[in-house]
Amino acid sequence: MTQHELEALVDELGLVSVVSLLANICHNKARQTLCLKGQGASPYTAWNSNGFLLRQLMTRLRPTCSYDPDVDPHDH
Repeated sequence: MTQHELEALVDELGLVSVVSLLANICHNKARQTLCLKGQGASPYTAWNSNGFLLRQLMTRLRPTCSYDPDVDPHDH
């Protein structure tokens, strides 16, 4: 994906929704790593921590587009 394509996605979904998707990806990667390698694995810790930080960041971001009920940034 190019920066231009990512910008188009942000324009379409809004920054908060894109960050929410990234946080969900991090948590999914953490779960996958947990299943494969266990909780002590450093990739698990990194993915889990990054997902947590992205969720914290979401609460501080200002919405950049109008709310779309089909794209709920708080939908887990």
